[in-house]
Amino acid sequence: MVHPRLFVNDFSIIVPVLGHDKLVMVWNYRHAIQGWELELPAGHIENGESPEACARRELEEETGYSAGSWKRLGWFHPSPGISSQKAYAYLARKLKRGVLHREQYEFGMEVKTLGLRDAYKRLWHGEIVHSPTASALGIAQPEILRMKRATGAEGEGLYWRVACAAGAY
Repeated sequence: MVHPRLFVNDFSIIVPVLGHDKLVMVWNYRHAIQGWELELPAGHIENGESPEACARRELEEETGYSAGSWKRLGWFHPSPGISSQKAYAYLARKLKRGVLHREQYEFGMEVKTLGLRDAYKRLWHGEIVHSPTASALGIAQPEILRMKRATGAEGEGLYWRVACAAGAY
């Protein structure tokens, strides 16, 4: 039996929270599917670069934002059936607007700001289908709920937990 393997660099993916209730995402064209996807900013780790340094670089390159607070959320295998590639997920907060530094091939990418509730609603309704984004949002959800409780949105955090458990979204 042949087991095909794809050798690709690991990458970092960022969950950038703007203020207390917004998420910064990108609308990105993917040639392989010949279409656009709503994604979290992400990029491949360069030789000698740490996953966090990659996350910091990619957030600024793709969105123009830098973050004053970073938290590593964990990692996952985005395609374990064909690759050992790892994706390192980070939560970025205390965002500050700066200047875009996109790669040439990122032409046409647009920054999109969504409310947290809207982003998760889109995820739960199957409107966000970029698998690394879906995985990173899942990993980030407990931390986002903790943030909302810490900012006084206890009732809303409870609503999210109950709605998610009940499959209301």
